[in-house]
Amino acid sequence: EPEQYEILLDVVRPRMRLFIVGAVHIAIPLVHFARRLGFYSVVVDPRKAFANPERFPHVDELVTQWPEEYLENAGLNEGSYVVVVSHDEKLDVPGLAAACRSTARYIGALGSKKTFAKNVAGLRENGITEADIARIHSPIGLSIGARGAEEIALAIMAQVVAVKNGLDDK
Repeated sequence: EPEQYEILLDVVRPRMRLFIVGAVHIAIPLVHFARRLGFYSVVVDPRKAFANPERFPHVDELVTQWPEEYLENAGLNEGSYVVVVSHDEKLDVPGLAAACRSTARYIGALGSKKTFAKNVAGLRENGITEADIARIHSPIGLSIGARGAEEIALAIMAQVVAVKNGLDDK
């Protein structure tokens, strides 16, 4: 008679990580919402005047490097959510490009249609495919008529949670 074994499995999912490119005003409430929702938060911005512990006392990790330097080696995976909010194409385009080259679960870009069109042109110049560009949520966040940094951050996190829970509009 064949031997019987009892096998116990303990599934460990990758920790949900929210990468915020741009230590701008909106990033502050994003960090707060991320923490409350169980995300490990990382703010990436080379500008130390913006990316400092005084402005972000609750962030899990504060990275003062260029987005492409950091994100290319950050191990972005299916547990990674990338939010690009700097409004500076020197940060946004490399941040979006690194996210597009990864298996990140969510990629979002803050900005108008005109700004996003400029970013898309920059992504194409960086060899990002149309299929990967199509993964980017822009305009970012759920449409709730958000005004002000806190409401915009709430709309973004609502969309991130929707994607996490399998309700992706992409």
